[in-house]
Amino acid sequence: MALAGCGAPAPEPGPAGPAPASATFPVTVEHSLGSTTVEREPARVVTLGPSDADVALALGVVPVGIHSRYGFERGVGPWAEAALGDAAPAVTGGRELNYEAIAATAPDLILNVGSSGEQEEHDTLSRIAPTIALPVGAQPYAPRWQDATQLIAQALGRPADGARLVSDTEAYLQRVAGENPAFAGRTLTYLDLVGGEAYVGGRETTVVTTMRELGFTDTPFVAALPPEDVQTALSAELLPQIDADVLLVYPIDSTGEEAWGTVPGLAGLAAVRDGRAHVLPDLALSAPSVLSIPHGVDRLLPFLRAATD
Repeated sequence: MALAGCGAPAPEPGPAGPAPASATFPVTVEHSLGSTTVEREPARVVTLGPSDADVALALGVVPVGIHSRYGFERGVGPWAEAALGDAAPAVTGGRELNYEAIAATAPDLILNVGSSGEQEEHDTLSRIAPTIALPVGAQPYAPRWQDATQLIAQALGRPADGARLVSDTEAYLQRVAGENPAFAGRTLTYLDLVGGEAYVGGRETTVVTTMRELGFTDTPFVAALPPEDVQTALSAELLPQIDADVLLVYPIDSTGEEAWGTVPGLAGLAAVRDGRAHVLPDLALSAPSVLSIPHGVDRLLPFLRAATD
């Protein structure tokens, strides 16, 4: 399941450009499943986490293989296609990794940073090539985009470029928050809708953490959830407890306005009735990166401003 406008000018992280031969290799990278040593500057990189390819591209590294959990035809969302250029990496999709296809790309580095952090998966990948797993302390599939960027940059021998990308993107978010003081302290809830059920995004859900950086806050119901609960199914009786000043939803198996009728009780929430609810048009904030955040936030700003006016 995917966890899953005009505004302040976005930063232009773009590719960092080809780096000179690095003297930093070998580098040893610490992650949630131990440490991985990258002996030499990688030439054939495969990315498996939802936003791992975005980070590599922003650092000027074009993957030879991309696993797209969201089914992007070229492996990346529209926010990263310009950085991908004319390259045609091998693309796989689905919830399960295709180890044979990964091995067929002959990688010398595998980035599985936005991953489940499962030991068996990591061990299997490590038999193919050195593999970088979930950042230390991160929840499965929900690392902080800052941590993911810096971890990938370290593995690619470009830590300074990674720090710059993080700094530029944080400055963009701070600028948006500063220009929109009405966001501060307003409650916001994020829901995935699928199969007639609603799943509330927990405190560490990527959409939720990005919105907090803009000044929004969690409802008491979400704030009380254990941090490891990235998604929680909601019964119709619990829906009123997640009503908020702003409601964002991503309908996995429906589109547009029809989403409000897919879950019993959803259309009755005050946020929906009052026009303070919004269907996200894409998955830019479900796997936030230095490339997707400006894209997603800029498109969302007109709604957020209207909902908090």
